[in-house]
Amino acid sequence: RLPDAAAPVLLYSMACLEYRCAPLLPRLLDAVERNLHHFRTDVLALLLHSAASLGVGGASSGAKDVVAFDLENGTRSQDFGQLPEKLAMELGRRAVLLGSEGASEDEEGATVQDWSRVAFAVAMANLYDAPTSVGGDVLALPAIVARACEQIQDFNELDGCGWAQFFLYQTLYCVDVEKPKCEEEVKRAVPMWIQERLHQRWLNDIVLLAQPQGADQMQRDVDAALRRTNTQALLNCSAGRDWDEQHCWFAGFMLEPKVALECDALLPLGPGRPRPSGWQALKSRMLRKMGYRVVTLHSCFWDKLTEDQKDEQIFRLRLEVGYEHNRDLEKQLRKIRQTPHTYKGIEPKEKEWKPMPLPSSDA
Repeated sequence: RLPDAAAPVLLYSMACLEYRCAPLLPRLLDAVERNLHHFRTDVLALLLHSAASLGVGGASSGAKDVVAFDLENGTRSQDFGQLPEKLAMELGRRAVLLGSEGASEDEEGATVQDWSRVAFAVAMANLYDAPTSVGGDVLALPAIVARACEQIQDFNELDGCGWAQFFLYQTLYCVDVEKPKCEEEVKRAVPMWIQERLHQRWLNDIVLLAQPQGADQMQRDVDAALRRTNTQALLNCSAGRDWDEQHCWFAGFMLEPKVALECDALLPLGPGRPRPSGWQALKSRMLRKMGYRVVTLHSCFWDKLTEDQKDEQIFRLRLEVGYEHNRDLEKQLRKIRQTPHTYKGIEPKEKEWKPMPLPSSDA
């Protein structure tokens, strides 16, 4: 039996490893929900980011997601789909009350790393317009972003705050693309000099160090299927709006016309019940807002197919999305044999004779 204090560490470990352990998660999430008001602010920040990364919550606009896990006895756990919203509301309350007479020591110990991580987790879980638990029309995200920015005093502090730069800039970009009700409040909460500095440093100093651009085993397997079926696709291709000066997101595979193919390698909630990670869910929402058509392949289904079945799925996918093949590009990329084709035993041989040297001259 695990103590409740172990829940934050284990959830953070799962988020880092991108490993959703369905048998263990109900126990951990239940411990978080029962001790919601007792954790320090920095721990709550880590919990919200971990839960959002694992795909707990993140409902589409106006929808209520049911996140229940299959248990060993054949039943299902309670619904944890609203847990991220409860965490966001509590953190929003603490952000509003920070510095007031009623604030506790636990509420005043958070740093710019904690508040910026919370801001990005709120965007990842699609909780832009989540209210605070203090009542009224006060929204959580603008107050959280303001608490993060007020701890940055100059350019040197901003340049040295690591992941906080990534979280703040991505939060700004997400509200600019998805247009929630709090868009203007969030943008006003970030001083203009911080916005300009993040924009200047984004490509060379922030995104290249923070954005995952590798390929896991599933992505490599899908890439092999695309090659076998002669499907033209760009791997880890940056995507954005037509007028964006800089791109903030990378599609798993990019096909024409404007089709993003994503790979969900996270374990399902139960047999046949896939659920993408919070990162994948956010990226899919963003790409759709930018005008791309998003297709997600889930490993719980993909891994059970044979090689021929995988190729068949790619062909069917091409028909459904209206894939366009570039013949000119195919000709340019076609590999041309560099050595002559021949049969074994009649390979070309080197010359066996050499010209005799010229006689020396006695003159």
